[in-house]
Amino acid sequence: MKAPFTMAGVLRLGLMVLLLAQLATAMAQQPLPPRGESAWPPRQHYQPEHPQHRLAWWYANESMRQVEQARDMVCGFAGQHWTLDWEVHYRWALRAAPRRAYQQVEARDRHLSTCRSRKLRDYQRSPYRRWPDRR
Repeated sequence: MKAPFTMAGVLRLGLMVLLLAQLATAMAQQPLPPRGESAWPPRQHYQPEHPQHRLAWWYANESMRQVEQARDMVCGFAGQHWTLDWEVHYRWALRAAPRRAYQQVEARDRHLSTCRSRKLRDYQRSPYRRWPDRR
Protein backbone atom coordinates (compact mmCIF):
# COMPACT_ATOMS: atom_id res chain seq x y z
CA MET A 1 0.00 0.00 0.00
CA LYS A 2 1.28 3.45 -0.97
CA ALA A 3 1.50 6.33 1.55
CA PRO A 4 -1.17 9.03 0.98
CA PHE A 5 1.39 11.86 1.22
CA THR A 6 4.79 12.11 -0.38
CA MET A 7 7.66 14.14 1.02
CA ALA A 8 7.68 16.45 -2.03
CA GLY A 9 3.95 17.07 -1.65
CA VAL A 10 4.30 17.93 2.04
CA LEU A 11 7.16 20.33 1.27
CA ARG A 12 5.14 22.05 -1.46
CA LEU A 13 2.15 22.40 0.87
CA GLY A 14 4.36 23.82 3.63
CA LEU A 15 5.92 26.30 1.22
CA MET A 16 2.48 27.43 0.03
CA VAL A 17 1.28 27.94 3.61
CA LEU A 18 4.41 29.96 4.40
CA LEU A 19 4.00 32.15 1.31
CA LEU A 20 0.32 32.76 2.07
CA ALA A 21 1.16 33.75 5.65
CA GLN A 22 3.80 36.22 4.44
CA LEU A 23 1.40 37.65 1.87
CA ALA A 24 -1.30 38.11 4.51
CA THR A 25 1.05 39.96 6.87
CA ALA A 26 2.36 42.15 4.04
CA MET A 27 -1.16 43.13 3.01
CA ALA A 28 -2.16 43.86 6.62
CA GLN A 29 0.55 46.52 7.04
CA GLN A 30 -0.52 50.09 6.35
CA PRO A 31 1.32 51.82 3.49
CA LEU A 32 3.65 54.73 4.22
CA PRO A 33 3.24 58.00 2.34
CA PRO A 34 5.22 58.17 -0.90
CA ARG A 35 8.44 60.15 -0.56
CA GLY A 36 8.64 63.28 -2.64
CA GLU A 37 5.31 62.77 -4.35
CA SER A 38 2.23 64.90 -4.10
CA ALA A 39 -0.14 61.92 -3.78
CA TRP A 40 -1.05 61.82 -0.10
CA PRO A 41 -1.49 58.65 1.95
CA PRO A 42 -4.84 57.18 2.84
CA ARG A 43 -6.71 59.32 5.33
CA GLN A 44 -7.50 56.43 7.69
CA HIS A 45 -3.79 55.69 8.14
CA TYR A 46 -2.65 59.18 9.12
CA GLN A 47 -5.65 60.62 10.91
CA PRO A 48 -6.36 59.08 14.28
CA GLU A 49 -8.83 60.76 16.59
CA HIS A 50 -6.30 62.86 18.49
CA PRO A 51 -6.61 66.58 17.57
CA GLN A 52 -2.85 66.95 17.09
CA HIS A 53 -2.92 64.23 14.44
CA ARG A 54 -5.84 65.92 12.65
CA LEU A 55 -3.95 69.22 12.73
CA ALA A 56 -0.81 67.53 11.41
CA TRP A 57 -2.82 65.94 8.58
CA TRP A 58 -4.33 69.32 7.63
CA TYR A 59 -0.97 71.09 7.94
CA ALA A 60 0.83 68.56 5.72
CA ASN A 61 -1.84 68.81 3.01
CA GLU A 62 -1.89 72.61 3.17
CA SER A 63 1.91 72.70 3.05
CA MET A 64 1.98 70.48 -0.03
CA ARG A 65 -0.54 72.77 -1.76
CA GLN A 66 1.57 75.84 -0.96
CA VAL A 67 4.85 74.18 -1.97
CA GLU A 68 3.36 73.11 -5.31
CA GLN A 69 2.16 76.68 -5.93
CA ALA A 70 5.66 77.97 -5.21
CA ARG A 71 7.18 75.41 -7.58
CA ASP A 72 4.65 76.27 -10.30
CA MET A 73 5.53 79.98 -10.00
CA VAL A 74 9.28 79.19 -9.81
CA CYS A 75 9.69 81.26 -6.65
CA GLY A 76 12.94 79.56 -5.64
CA PHE A 77 12.10 79.04 -1.97
CA ALA A 78 14.26 76.50 -0.15
CA GLY A 79 14.42 74.88 3.26
CA GLN A 80 12.57 72.24 5.21
CA HIS A 81 9.29 74.16 5.09
CA TRP A 82 9.37 74.16 1.28
CA THR A 83 10.10 70.47 0.74
CA LEU A 84 7.85 68.26 -1.38
CA ASP A 85 7.97 65.45 1.18
CA TRP A 86 4.53 65.11 2.79
CA GLU A 87 5.85 63.11 5.72
CA VAL A 88 8.35 65.84 6.71
CA HIS A 89 5.48 68.33 7.05
CA TYR A 90 3.31 65.82 8.93
CA ARG A 91 6.01 64.92 11.44
CA TRP A 92 6.92 68.58 12.00
CA ALA A 93 3.30 69.44 12.78
CA LEU A 94 3.02 66.54 15.23
CA ARG A 95 5.78 68.11 17.33
CA ALA A 96 4.79 71.75 16.86
CA ALA A 97 2.28 73.71 18.88
CA PRO A 98 -0.98 74.36 16.99
CA ARG A 99 -0.36 78.11 17.01
CA ARG A 100 3.07 77.59 15.42
CA ALA A 101 1.56 75.43 12.65
CA TYR A 102 -1.01 78.10 11.80
CA GLN A 103 1.70 80.80 11.86
CA GLN A 104 3.83 78.76 9.48
CA VAL A 105 0.95 78.39 7.00
CA GLU A 106 0.29 82.14 7.17
CA ALA A 107 4.00 82.91 6.70
CA ARG A 108 4.11 80.69 3.61
CA ASP A 109 0.99 82.46 2.29
CA ARG A 110 2.75 85.82 2.72
CA HIS A 111 5.83 84.51 0.89
CA LEU A 112 3.62 83.23 -1.94
CA SER A 113 1.81 86.56 -2.17
CA THR A 114 5.14 88.40 -2.38
CA CYS A 115 6.38 86.03 -5.06
CA ARG A 116 3.12 86.38 -7.01
CA SER A 117 3.26 90.20 -6.93
CA ARG A 118 6.95 90.18 -7.90
CA LYS A 119 6.22 87.90 -10.87
CA LEU A 120 3.36 90.16 -11.94
CA ARG A 121 5.54 93.27 -11.62
CA ASP A 122 8.34 91.63 -13.62
CA TYR A 123 5.85 90.56 -16.28
CA GLN A 124 4.56 94.13 -16.66
CA ARG A 125 8.03 95.52 -17.33
CA SER A 126 9.06 96.52 -20.85
CA PRO A 127 10.45 93.27 -22.38
CA TYR A 128 7.09 91.58 -21.83
CA ARG A 129 4.76 94.48 -22.45
CA ARG A 130 2.60 94.49 -25.50
CA TRP A 131 3.40 98.07 -26.42
CA PRO A 132 6.81 98.96 -24.93
CA ASP A 133 6.58 102.60 -26.05
CA ARG A 134 3.39 103.21 -24.03
CA ARG A 135 3.53 103.95 -20.33
